[in-house]
Amino acid sequence: MRILWLFIYSVLCGVLLTLYTNLHDMSKFIFSLGALYAGIRFFRRYEQTGQRVWFIVLSVLFYFIFSFGFALYTQVRITP
Repeated sequence: MRILWLFIYSVLCGVLLTLYTNLHDMSKFIFSLGALYAGIRFFRRYEQTGQRVWFIVLSVLFYFIFSFGFALYTQVRITP
């Protein structure tokens, strides 16, 4: 069950960070605060160092994966 929650929180933070970096209006700061809040909730729930390290590693990995997917989506959408 811990692995499932680790995966869910990591995906959530990855998506929120992707939206934060790809939006260019003031609403992007809501996504930044959402990622910060999700990280704080995860760190309160799981105090083991290994879980926290895996959370950070997986969040960054999902951020890169979703950013790459977003870039591909925008490129295909723009190119006729």
